[in-house]
Amino acid sequence: MFRSLLFSALLSLSTVSFLSTTSFAACSAPSQPGVRICSPTPNSTVAYVPFIDFNSTPAFGAQITRYIVYDNGTKIVEGPQGETGGSLQTVQVFNGTHHLTINAWDTQGNLYQAKEDFNVVGDGYPIPCAKPSSPGINFCAPTAGAILSVDPEFSVTARGLSKITTIRLYVDGKSPVERVNSPELTVGAPMGPQGDHTVAFVAWDSGGHVYKSTRVLHASYTYGFQDCLVPSQPCGPGFDAASTPAPNDYVSKTFTINADVQMNPQAITTMKAYLDGKVVAISHGPTMIAPIENAPDGTHILVLQAWDTQGVVYRVQYNININVPH
Repeated sequence: MFRSLLFSALLSLSTVSFLSTTSFAACSAPSQPGVRICSPTPNSTVAYVPFIDFNSTPAFGAQITRYIVYDNGTKIVEGPQGETGGSLQTVQVFNGTHHLTINAWDTQGNLYQAKEDFNVVGDGYPIPCAKPSSPGINFCAPTAGAILSVDPEFSVTARGLSKITTIRLYVDGKSPVERVNSPELTVGAPMGPQGDHTVAFVAWDSGGHVYKSTRVLHASYTYGFQDCLVPSQPCGPGFDAASTPAPNDYVSKTFTINADVQMNPQAITTMKAYLDGKVVAISHGPTMIAPIENAPDGTHILVLQAWDTQGVVYRVQYNININVPH
């Protein structure tokens, strides 16, 4: 639930969700004129949605007039005069390798620049899909073999011999979503319980031609953070949103994981914490309080996963910064 709601909220803010003033940047300004990137750390692998935390310092007596953030050569955000940095999350930084460049200019005409590479994994599938080169459906997301929640995001684009009039999503033969007069469909939709599901997209063009793409997908875990993002909607079971470390936190090499699963209908038997895929803590119940020592420096992926007596898996995944100067 949390993943889908987060995606929808971010997407509704166009391509960028951005806290653009210095006061919102966890990254402090460098001591000398220049640009400083605190997170992600160079050559790190991070979970989608990536978090970019940066700041800049002008020459003595000057002000930063603007900065531009580029991802793989494409501008993703530009800041106005008086803003030196911020914390950036953008749903458009998809899975794969990224070359990050941040340029900043001051009132004396100086250009400052910082660069680094990092890799994104997880739910960051390209959205929207490219249109197929011939009549048919390009089923972009989720990709085959992806580790999915029970509420994943789907993305397809269709091309017909004439204008596409309808695209319909079917999950195990049922159609929760339909879009008319558009060749694209990007939507979060429930797949059902954990396990295998047959997902099909069917499109029709104005000439009556029918196009179909089918894929068997596996729902591996359920829910996310237990958090009422919309007060009028009931909360679902999942990890407490107050679990620590929180997403994108800066922590020392020794820190404590404090997490619990709430509103679970069946008893939790096991909980595990993973750091970059390696188990670092185990508990046998709905609560974990686990000290982690001598953790590796840099930006890393923390995964919390729990199992109940019926074998249902609860899972959240996010980035934390370990012993990273900021």
